[in-house]
Order: sequence, then C-alpha cells, then structure tokens
Amino acid sequence: MLFLTTRFPFPPIGGEKLRPFHFIKHLSKNWKITLVSFVESDIETRQVENCPLKLENTHTVSLPRIRSYINCLGGLFSKTPLEIPYYTSQKMHQLLQREVQTNKYDLIFCHLIRMAPYVEKITGIKKVLDMCDALSFRYGLSYQLRKGPSKLIELIESKRLANYESKISEKFDLNLIASIKDKTYLEQKVGAKGLTVVENGVDLEACEYSQVQTDYKKIVFFGNLRTFHNIDAVQYFYKEIFPLVKQKIQEARFVIIGACVPRCILKMAKDRSVSILSEVENMHPHISDACVSVAPMRIAVGVQNKILQSMASKIPVVTTTLGLGGLQARAGQDILVADNPRDFADKVILLMRNRPTGDSIRQDAYRLIRERYLWPDVVDKLNKLLMHIV
Repeated sequence: MLFLTTRFPFPPIGGEKLRPFHFIKHLSKNWKITLVSFVESDIETRQVENCPLKLENTHTVSLPRIRSYINCLGGLFSKTPLEIPYYTSQKMHQLLQREVQTNKYDLIFCHLIRMAPYVEKITGIKKVLDMCDALSFRYGLSYQLRKGPSKLIELIESKRLANYESKISEKFDLNLIASIKDKTYLEQKVGAKGLTVVENGVDLEACEYSQVQTDYKKIVFFGNLRTFHNIDAVQYFYKEIFPLVKQKIQEARFVIIGACVPRCILKMAKDRSVSILSEVENMHPHISDACVSVAPMRIAVGVQNKILQSMASKIPVVTTTLGLGGLQARAGQDILVADNPRDFADKVILLMRNRPTGDSIRQDAYRLIRERYLWPDVVDKLNKLLMHIV
C-alpha cells in the first residue's frame, strides 16, 4: 500500500494525524505500507525518526508554511479550493510518479482531498480517498463566525469545495467518510458518490481509565488549538457559558489543554479560575480527575476525537448538537447536549453538583466506547473493505 498524508502522522495529535496514525498502526499487520508525507519544519523532520509505526519505507517532502501561503495567493484567482494549492509541490508530484513506476502497489490510500490531485490520474492501481469530513459543510459553518477578509474567503472556499468534493469522489474506487451525518450531507447536498462510513476510534491503551478522585470544581477542554473551530469553542465557553457557571459555583475552574495555543487563548490565564497547559506529552493525567469535559462546538463536522477520548477516560461530556454530529451516542444518557449558553451552563452545573447523574453518564459512555469505538475494531472493518476492492 502507498499511503499519502499531508502532515506526517506522528505524534498523533489532532484529527489530521490521529486518524492516519491509527489506520497505519493497525493496517500494517496485514499490509506492507510505504508512507509519503509532507513536513513543514525541522521539528517535524525529527519526529519522522522517532515514529514507532511499522513501515516498509518512509518518504517526506519539505513544504514550509510560507511556501504554502505563496501558493494560495495564486489560487485565489482560480476555481480550485485553496486546500489544493496550499499542498501543491512539484517535488511531491515527481516522488509519487517514481514510486508508482518503480514499485508494484496493490493500493493507493489517500488521506484527505488535499492529496487527491497527485493520484487522481493514476490508472491500473486501486485507489481509496479518505475524505474524513465534509469540508464544504465545515467552511459553510465557519464563515458565519469569521470577520474581515477571512469571512469572504471561507464562503468562497465552501462553494469551491462543494463542487470539488463531488467531482473528485468519481476518481476513486472507494471514498471514506467519518460519520453518517457527513455522508448524508455530501450525498444529498453535494452529489458525492461511493461514500462508506469508517468512524474514528479510541486507543484505550493511551486513554486507559484509572481510579482517581474526581475534582468537582474542574472543567476541561482539550484539543488542537491551531484550528479555528477549537479556538472559537474555547472563546465561546469562556465568554458566554463559564460566567453563568461561576454565578452558581464560584470555585469552578476551567482547564484548557492543547497544542499551538494562540495568544487570544493564552491571555485568558490572567483569570485565576483559568489554567492553560500547552504541548503536554500525555494528556490523560491532566484530564482524568475532571468532573466534566466540555465541547461547545459551533463549527463541527465528522466525529470529535475530544469527545471519544473523554468518554474513554470516563469523563462526562457536555457538547452541542453540532459537536455530537454523527457520534452514535444517546443524548441524556451517554452525553449531555445543549445549544445555548444558559442550557449549556445548567448541564455543566448538573454534572458538578449531581454525582449520581455524572456516574451514570460516565459508565454508559464508557460502555459505548468499548462496544463501538475501539481502533482495532474500526480498522478491522476498514481492512475488509480494502481487501474486497483489491
């Protein structure tokens, strides 16, 4: 298998890395995998050397972020989504051409539509595209919350992606998507074809539950804060929901854990009731004693890994309808759902005060994870799909 990713999938932090990391980790038991990926910095290049994945070969192409930005300037005046020129590289094109010509591959696995242009014209080899999320839907949500030039750019990007997602899906033998909600959107609104749902999962070894004393004043949010949808979720909670919680529970504390924490989030640490942990190697010790994990998403597609990981750690979750997305969880039993600040705050307060309710939700959510969302089971389903098409 020739496996293509836009970002080297180690360490597995954030959706762009987590999904391909676990796909490769478990598929390598049945496949000989050559990984081809971009790296954008010296730090990422060093991470390649420490990657624990079992790979036949690893090839990387350097693509500094400044180069990607320059590529996008030219892309502003085309009809192609900016996701495509951002990852355009002649070196990558040449590398993949050599790989396909000199090695006999049974399958090309392309993670995200950003890499699709490199292989869409290749014939004679079965091809799989992991679209993962409905990007046109995500940009359609995010532009509504953006300001300035970003608002117009994301509106245009949403329309370009809708057209691109439809056309590119026809070039692959199998198209994967992470949730039934995104599958329905792409089929009904965009016209994409041949979509099969393969959900995200949880590695229970990395999120192993241990008996700790719950801190009933501690609220956590964790995620990759490089992305606008996570930044918006933190700001929304801090500005509109957290003050309502503190009206009832003055000792409440909000702990934010994430990578690439921007300045707009860092300045929240001036508030003594807010703590920020950045770039932690192991998140579990910092979240395991929380009484509630919040995912107040106003922009969300696919399946939220932060919710799966919270459930696996037996931390009750409060999210929005968008945050729940295609997750097969029962609102009110496995998870609590609220779509306005007052209702969201009330559900957070409920979990902070009502221990039996929190205990019931944490047990039901953990059971759901064990039954449906373990990575070995998820990738076993994927492997059967891949074996079938080859």
